[in-house]
Amino acid sequence: MDTVKIREEINQYLEHADDRVLNLIHGLIKADLASSPVGYKPDGVGITKNELIARAETAERDISEGRVKTSKQIREEMKSW
Repeated sequence: MDTVKIREEINQYLEHADDRVLNLIHGLIKADLASSPVGYKPDGVGITKNELIARAETAERDISEGRVKTSKQIREEMKSW
């Protein structure tokens, strides 16, 4: 069955689905979205939404706890690379 037919069949089914089925489908969609890449690292490895959120939370903690460097400090370090 091609994608267009599948979409049509699912749409027709959803029109008459009960709350239990809708909640199951909604859960599947949310799980898929959470595990799908929302971006990529320089090496091409995908980053999921949950990983991106975790990275942002870590960065926020680092900032609030003073684990940061100025751009001047970074430029100095780069000279020895």
